[in-house]
Amino acid sequence: MQTIQIQTAQNVFIEYQPAGVGDRILAYLIDYIIKVAYGVIIIMLFTYAATGLRSQQTGSDAVAVVVLIILLLPLMFYSLVLEIIMNGQTIGKRAMNIKVVKLDGTQPSVGAYLLRWLCRIIDVGFLSGVVAIIVIATSTKGQRLGDMAAGTTVITLKRRVTLAQTRLPETPSDYEPVYPEVARLGDRDAEIIRETLQTYQRNGNDPQLAASLAGKLKTLLNITSDQPNVDFLQTILKDYTHITSKM
Repeated sequence: MQTIQIQTAQNVFIEYQPAGVGDRILAYLIDYIIKVAYGVIIIMLFTYAATGLRSQQTGSDAVAVVVLIILLLPLMFYSLVLEIIMNGQTIGKRAMNIKVVKLDGTQPSVGAYLLRWLCRIIDVGFLSGVVAIIVIATSTKGQRLGDMAAGTTVITLKRRVTLAQTRLPETPSDYEPVYPEVARLGDRDAEIIRETLQTYQRNGNDPQLAASLAGKLKTLLNITSDQPNVDFLQTILKDYTHITSKM
């Protein structure tokens, strides 16, 4: 399965699977249905209100048209606004468990979302989205033209296996966690720790890499430990595996 690597703030490369064309099309269709439903409701309510006003001979048609345009503006900016406020997702993307991310690991900026949105004119508007489908299908990183321009891509958040099924240390049933505070961590945090340990080994046991993440975890979880950094990270991972396996 094709994957892409995105570098985290801890200089660890995490592999993600680009969202499939099918998932992106379904997300688009969900958003499209929502926009159509909104437009139909607005036009029906506006028509009803406008009919009442005409019967009373109040207002003007010009004002009515301006009001209608304003009410329909959310349809134009739907994907742009939602991706900004929903951290790279629209309602359709959230339903399909996919999201927009930057390839360099940073948070997509408003400018990046805006550039993607502007390029939809070519990607989606031209030939009813055929251009976007072809470009995504042939791109090694699952990008449409807007993604290429903005340095983004769309990844799937679906995990093919649970974290407990990955290469994490096994613990006996009577194991007592050393740091119960790890219950506050999530699967993504544990994955970063695991990837950091693997990167540490691949890079010739770089002490700075382990020290950086260990320091951040101690601060985040308010833990004081005299363990060497690598041992500390391995214990954190072991404790997390044990605690989450009991949930």
